[in-house]
Amino acid sequence: MKKYSPKTLIKYLIKEFSISLILITIIFLSLILLTSFVEEVIFFKEKDIDQNFLITTFLLTLIKIPSLLISISPFILLFSGIFFYIKMLKKNEVIPFNLAGLSNKFIILVPASLSFFIGLLLILIISPISAELSKYYEIIKQRYSNNENLLIISNTGLWLKEKKNNKSFIIRADRVKGDNFSNLSNITIYSFDNNYKNFIERIDAKSTIINNYKWKLQQAKKISKDSEKNLKIFFHESNINLEQLKKIFTNSSIFSIWSVNKQLKNIRERGYYGQELIISYNKLLSLPFLLFSMICISSLFTLNIRARLNNFIYIFFGIITGITIHFLSDLSIAMGKSGQLPLIFSIWVPTIIIMIFSIYSLIINNE
Repeated sequence: MKKYSPKTLIKYLIKEFSISLILITIIFLSLILLTSFVEEVIFFKEKDIDQNFLITTFLLTLIKIPSLLISISPFILLFSGIFFYIKMLKKNEVIPFNLAGLSNKFIILVPASLSFFIGLLLILIISPISAELSKYYEIIKQRYSNNENLLIISNTGLWLKEKKNNKSFIIRADRVKGDNFSNLSNITIYSFDNNYKNFIERIDAKSTIINNYKWKLQQAKKISKDSEKNLKIFFHESNINLEQLKKIFTNSSIFSIWSVNKQLKNIRERGYYGQELIISYNKLLSLPFLLFSMICISSLFTLNIRARLNNFIYIFFGIITGITIHFLSDLSIAMGKSGQLPLIFSIWVPTIIIMIFSIYSLIINNE
């Protein structure tokens, strides 16, 4: 029997696991492309698109792929691990590794370490690209929305643009009061004609209370070309509802991991704590550890059992495990949002538990 060095065996494991990873990734991406394409077609079917309809919707679907790939990467790695170890068992490759003096730990650690490295690539390289593509995606979707609203946040405040009743409005608010999106302070509304060429009037107010599409401006001052008038209360009917207003703060997918601290500072200066950014940032940081753990967990269904089960049973175990991990993660984060747990701890605790479980599985995988 030819004797192979550990280096040769490491290369073999990396090659075989990479083949499984590519295959499972293609399957998942195909499903994502199909479902996302259908969603885009439904959204754009009644829109006036100048370019080719199918090409436009398909390109927008492709733009979403990097962010979706990061989101489902734990499931991809889990099923890749299961598929990889099933192949090894069916080819009776585990016993020769053991006879060569290499335990199951070796067979697990090589793909797990590669998965950890893949996690680093996802957060350091793919996530910034995903953030830029998400920004472009939001701009395109907004262009074809029912209104022409634009929402941005900058060092000078929260800026909104909208068109309504043959008028154009530019709205600026200084900050959100006490993390409450329905309450804005120091707001200014500039009114123009439909093409922003002729100024009509300006409304200044100390505070604003938003109820659906109705904005109640308090202690307001109305300034036009010819007059200036103080108003105790002024009502502005807007096309922008409260959920749209929240989205500019809570859409964490458009922020790169490299700029998240700057964005957090900017958002907090506007009066919002930035829970979603903190959650997104820490979920990215924990991703390599989670991907490492997925390979360890996948070995429990395969190498530990050793029995040759039906492939559907392996798929069933994988689906149940994925759903359980996703549910526990969402439950923990929900407890963090509600204040029952420290927010950052609530994001990391599922990964920590899974890592401990994975390390335990490695310890017992000696034979």
